[in-house]
Amino acid sequence: MLFQLTLEQMIFLNHFMMYLATIGFGLALANAFIGISHIKDLKELTLLEIKAHKRIGWLAAFMFYLLSGLCIYFAVIPRLNPNGLSDFLKPTIFWHTFLGGIIAFVLFTIKFIIARYKKELIYKYGKIIGPIGFTGWALGYFTSNIDFYFYVNPIGGLPTPYLMPNYLVSIILSIFIGITLFTSVKAFKFRTYGKMEKRRDFHGVAMILHGITFGYEGSAKELVGTPVLYKYVFPKTYEFLERYAKHIGFDLEDLKKVNLNEAMEIAMKKFSEIGMAEKINIEWTSDNELTIESINCSTAIVRSYMEPNELTNSICPWAILAATIVNALTGKDIEIDPSEFNKLGAKSKLRIVEKKG
Repeated sequence: MLFQLTLEQMIFLNHFMMYLATIGFGLALANAFIGISHIKDLKELTLLEIKAHKRIGWLAAFMFYLLSGLCIYFAVIPRLNPNGLSDFLKPTIFWHTFLGGIIAFVLFTIKFIIARYKKELIYKYGKIIGPIGFTGWALGYFTSNIDFYFYVNPIGGLPTPYLMPNYLVSIILSIFIGITLFTSVKAFKFRTYGKMEKRRDFHGVAMILHGITFGYEGSAKELVGTPVLYKYVFPKTYEFLERYAKHIGFDLEDLKKVNLNEAMEIAMKKFSEIGMAEKINIEWTSDNELTIESINCSTAIVRSYMEPNELTNSICPWAILAATIVNALTGKDIEIDPSEFNKLGAKSKLRIVEKKG
C-alpha cells in the first residue's frame, strides 16, 4: 500500500515533523520579534534587518509548506475512505485538520502571496499582514503539538522525540530559537551601524541629501524646463559621478573588459553593497533598453513627504548612476524616462541612443 509505513518509519516521520514544527515556529517567532521591534514605523528597519527578516521568512515558509505536504500525504489522504473518515471526528485530529490545517494554510498563504508579489503593501499594512501569517504558523504549530502529545503519543503508542519529551519543552525550544535569532540580528545590526543615534544620523543625512536633489531638480524644471534639464543638467551630473565612482570601488576601465550586461551586473551589485538599497535589479527589455529597479531603498522615505505632483518627471538617483556606467562603457547618449516611485524604491527605464550632432 502506498501510504503504509513500518513502525520505525512512523516514529521517524512523526519525530521529524515535530522537530520541523518546533524549529519553524521558532523562526516565525524571530520574524515576529523583528517586526514588533519597529512596530511604530516599519520603514525604520535597516537593510540588515530586512534581509534577515526575508531569509528567515523564506526558511519558515519552506518548513510550513513541507509540513503541510507531509500531513496531507501521510495523514489526510489515507483517511479519505469510508473506514478512515471517522478519525476526523476525534477532537485533536478534527481541530488539527480544521484550525491547524485548513485555516492555518489559508492565513499563512495570504501573507506569503502578499510578501512575494505585493511587497509595497507590507510597509503600509504590515501591522495587519504580519500577524495574519504568524497566526497561521501558530495554529499549525500548537494543534500539531496537542495532536501529537495528547493523541498520537498516548493512544497511538509512538514515543516522544528524544529532545522534546513533552509539549512544554517543545514550546520552550521554539521560544529559545526565536529569541536567539532575534538577538543575533540585533547584535549584528549594532555591530554594523553602531548606536541607534549613529544609524539615524547616517540615514538622516542620506534622506536630506536625497530630498535636496529632488528640490534642485524641481527648481530646474520650473526655471528652464524639462528638455533643457535632460540636455544640460544630467550630463554634468554624469561627469561628476564618473569621478565619484572610483571612490566607491569602481574602475570604469576594468568594466570595459567585460560585456555591457556583465558590467552592469557588477556595478549594480557594488551599489547595493554601500548599504543604501537591499538590491538593484537590472532587466534588459531589448539590446538598447533596460530598466533599473531599486528595492528597499533607504531613501524611499523621502517620497512619503512629497506631493505626487512633485515627483512628476523626477528621476531616481540610482537611474542616474546606472546611466553613468552605460554612458561611459558605450560612449553613447542615454535617455532616461521619469522614474516610477513606490514605497520600497523606484523603477526607471533607460534607452541607449546614438549621440546627436
